[in-house]
Amino acid sequence: MASTRKGYHTDGHLHLFIDGAPIRSSGIEEFKNTLLRYNIGEIYDMGSRDGLGLKFRRYFEDSPLILRSCGYALYRDGTYGRFLGRPVKDARDIKEYIKDLCGNKADFIKIINSGIMTASGRISEGGFSGDELRIIVDEAHERGLKVFCHVSSPERIIEALNAGVDSVEHGFFMPEEALHMMREGAVSWTPTVYALKCFIKGPGRTDREVLEGVLKDHMEMVSIAARLGIEIRAGSDSGASGIRHGHALLEEKRILSVLTTGSGRTFFPR
Repeated sequence: MASTRKGYHTDGHLHLFIDGAPIRSSGIEEFKNTLLRYNIGEIYDMGSRDGLGLKFRRYFEDSPLILRSCGYALYRDGTYGRFLGRPVKDARDIKEYIKDLCGNKADFIKIINSGIMTASGRISEGGFSGDELRIIVDEAHERGLKVFCHVSSPERIIEALNAGVDSVEHGFFMPEEALHMMREGAVSWTPTVYALKCFIKGPGRTDREVLEGVLKDHMEMVSIAARLGIEIRAGSDSGASGIRHGHALLEEKRILSVLTTGSGRTFFPR
C-alpha cells in the first residue's frame, strides 16, 4: 500500500460530495486541486451509494494524492444510510456486499450502526443487531479488511466495540466505559469535532444550548481518550453540507491539538 508523502496531511474521514451532492467526474480535478492546496496528500473516502471512490480511483493513479475508499457503506435496510451505501436485509446481503467490495479492492469496510445527530441533540435510529455486527466484522477480517464504524450513542458504540470494529467514526455521546474498551482493543477514534461544531451553527437548530452541551461533553471525552492512549484520527467529514474540503481538516487538527495537548499522543495518520 502506498504511503503518504512526508509533510502532507491525511484526512481520515471525508466524502466525495460537495455540500451533500455527489462529485461528478468532471469535478474531480478541481476536488483534487483543492485538497493539494491545503497540503493534503491522503484521504479516506467514507462511502457513497454508487461507490464513487472505487469508480474514481483511476483519476488518482498518477496523482500525488492517495485515495483510500470503502466504496459504499453497509446500513440496515429501512434506517439511516441510504445516500452512503447499500441496504442490508440479512446475513446473505452482508456476505455478498463484502465479497463484492473485496473483489473491487476496497481499502476497508464502512458500516453504519446508528443514525445521526438531530436538531434536538438526539441520535436518530439506525444500526444492526449484535449478530449482524459480528458477521460483518468476521467477514471483513477474514479478508484482511478493517471495519470503520459510523456510530453514536452509548449503547450503539458499545455494541460495535463488542463486535470487534477497528475504528469508531464520530462517536458522539461516547461513554467512558467504551474508551477503556477501545484502549484494550486498540480501536481508533475519528471524533469529527469540527463537523459537530458546524452542525450546531447550522440553520433550524431548535436547542442550541443542548447541542453546545453535547459538543462540550464530546470534546472532554476526546481529551480523556488521548490521555488513555487511544489513537485519535483527524477526519473532517467534509463534503457534508456546509463543511468545506481542506479547510475543515485544518480546523479539525487545530481543535484536536488543543484537546490532546500534554497527552503524548500524535494524530493518525498525521
